[in-house]
Order: sequence, then C-alpha cells, then structure tokens
Amino acid sequence: MNSASRSTTPMPVRSPCVKVCEMDEATRLCRGCYRTQEERDWWVAYSDQQQRDVLLRCEQRREVLVAGEGVLAPSMGIVEPRRKGGRL
Repeated sequence: MNSASRSTTPMPVRSPCVKVCEMDEATRLCRGCYRTQEERDWWVAYSDQQQRDVLLRCEQRREVLVAGEGVLAPSMGIVEPRRKGGRL
C-alpha cells in the first residue's frame, strides 16, 4: 500500500486510565495514570492535542516520582472544549 492510499483519519487518543482510580493525597495525582483530578474529569472535553499534552505530563510525572526527584508537570486544568466543531 502506498502513502497516497493510506487513510488520513486521525487515531483517537486512548485514555491513560489503568483502572487504579485512587488519588494520592501527597501528590494529588491518580496513583494509576498520574493525572490530576481535573484532568480525569475533563478528559472527554479535551481536544486530541490537549489529551496528548496530558499524556506527556503523565509520563513526566511518573518519571519524576520513580526517580524521587524533580518537579511535577502542572495540571492542564479546566480548558475550553475543542471537540468536533467546538462542541462536546
């Protein structure tokens, strides 16, 4: 199959949830996926790019916590939804 015949449909971003939905009181992050409560609550409202940004933040947070040093990435927080025509 050549590149001209490949689909250009974007792949949906998978949730980082691993079904360990418990917030750590010290870090205020989910112990399973490393998202903040706001990021968990707003996941479906985030655009694909915002979701990818959250995934990068989660990976950075995991690395900091495993290493035991560093600064945790800040929360994406509440953002304006940008899904399909600006609607949820």
